[in-house]
Amino acid sequence: MDLTFSEEQRTITELADRILADRCGPDVLRAQEREGRHTWPRDAWQALAEAGLVGIGLPESVGGGGLGLCEAALVVQAVARAAAPLPAYATLVLGASPIARFGSDEQRLRWLPGVVDGSTILTGVLIGEDDRADPPVCELPGEGSRRVSGAGWYVPFGGVADAFVVPVALDDGDVVLAVVAADEPGVSIEPLAPMSGEPSAIVRFDAVVLGDDSILTGSVGADIDAHGWLVDRAVAATCVAQVGTCEGALGLTATYVANREQFGSKLATFQAVAHRAADAWIDTELIRLTAWRALWRLDTGAPATDALAVAKTFTAEAAQRVVAAAQHLHGGIGMDLDYPVHRYFRWAKEHEQRLGGGAEHLAALGRSLAAADSG
Repeated sequence: MDLTFSEEQRTITELADRILADRCGPDVLRAQEREGRHTWPRDAWQALAEAGLVGIGLPESVGGGGLGLCEAALVVQAVARAAAPLPAYATLVLGASPIARFGSDEQRLRWLPGVVDGSTILTGVLIGEDDRADPPVCELPGEGSRRVSGAGWYVPFGGVADAFVVPVALDDGDVVLAVVAADEPGVSIEPLAPMSGEPSAIVRFDAVVLGDDSILTGSVGADIDAHGWLVDRAVAATCVAQVGTCEGALGLTATYVANREQFGSKLATFQAVAHRAADAWIDTELIRLTAWRALWRLDTGAPATDALAVAKTFTAEAAQRVVAAAQHLHGGIGMDLDYPVHRYFRWAKEHEQRLGGGAEHLAALGRSLAAADSG
C-alpha cells in the first residue's frame, strides 16, 4: 500500500481546506449554532460544489469528476478537519455513492446532477430502532407489496435531505436499496439534536409506496449484497472523517501551546505538554494508517472486513485520547463554547459511536480471527 497521495489528491485537499477555512471558520460556525440546531452553512456546501469537489467521485456522465472513493473521502476528511456540519458523509457516501454504483442510467440522471451542483441533499438510512446497521430497517410486507414500512434512527442530515437511500428486505429474504423522496406520502421526519450539531433525524416510513423507479436496479439479485457494500463504505468514511477530526483538534492545540505562555515560558516547552501532544500525534497517525488502509482496500476491491474492524476500533478508542488531550492542554479556555476546540470533542464522540463503537468492532474482529484459525 502506498500512503502517498497523488498530486491531484493533494490539490483536492488543499482546495477543500481553503474553501472551508473561508466559509466555515469558527465565527461562522458559532453564528450558525446560535441560529438553531437545524441550520447549517449552505453557502459553504455550494462553494464546494462550484469548485467541483462535491461531485469529484461521481461519474462524468452526470457532471461529476469521474474519480473514486478515495477522492470523495478526501472531501469528507477536509469537512471533518474544519468541524463543519456539512453533508459530505451523508450525501457523498450514504446517498450518492450507492446510486452511482447500483442505479440505472435514469436513476443516476434523476438524482446525481443535483448532488454535483449542490442543490440536492441525499442521505442513507442504515441504523434501525435497535441501533444497529443490520438487519435492514425497512421491509416490504406481504407478497407482491410495494409499500415500505420501518424507521431509520440517527439519519445524518435526515432533517433536511431531499431523499433517502433505504435498505429494503424483500419477501424472499434478499435485501435491495431503494431511493425514497422526503416528500413522499407516509414519510415523517422527527428532528434530533446530536452532539455534532448536524441536522440529524428519525425518519419513519409508514406504508410508503415505492414507484417503479425507486429500487436501484443494480442492487437486485441473490448474489448482490448492496446493503453490505454500503455499510462497509459508511464505516470506512466514518474512520476517515475521524482522521480529519483528530487533525483539526491537534492543529488547534499545537498552535495554542506554541503561543500560550505560563510562568514566563511557552507551554510547548514544558516536557509534560510536549509528551502529551506527541502521544496525540502518534494516535492520530495510527488512526490515519488504519482508516486509509481499510478504505484503500475497499476502493481496490481487496477483502476489507478485518481492516474495517481494526480501523473502527482505533477510530473509537485512539480518537478519544486525542480530543481529551486537546481539551486538557487548552486548560480553562477549552471549556469555553466560544472557543472551537469543543466541536472536535463532540464530533469525535459522534464518529466513535456511529455504526458501532470500538468494543463491538473488536469483538467482530475476534470472531473473524477465531473463524480463520479454526478453518
